[in-house]
Amino acid sequence: MAKAKPASIGEGRTLRVCDLCGGVDDHPRHVLAGGTADAYGPPSEEIVARVLEQAPAAERARLIAELYDTSSQDRHMDCCREAGCPAGTCAEVTEGAEDLRGAELLAHLTRETDY
Repeated sequence: MAKAKPASIGEGRTLRVCDLCGGVDDHPRHVLAGGTADAYGPPSEEIVARVLEQAPAAERARLIAELYDTSSQDRHMDCCREAGCPAGTCAEVTEGAEDLRGAELLAHLTRETDY
């Protein structure tokens, strides 16, 4: 699932880790709150290595701490959709934007629509 993602969006958005692919960026996420300290399993060595490889030195400690927080998960919306979104919402909210990432996906998600 480790796909190349476009560069970060910027504009004050916080860098985060995707718990599924190990990507480090500020792209839209599906955040799953588990409610207990061990709701999700620990990251694999492969995911930790990806995060260490990508994370800026100044952000590395925070990002690794968040990665090891198993009470929640942050997932790129496409990663969550492909893994089988537990809430079933990622396919719906990204409909028509399956190939979009980063700023393009954010624009799709925040567009105004006529209802």
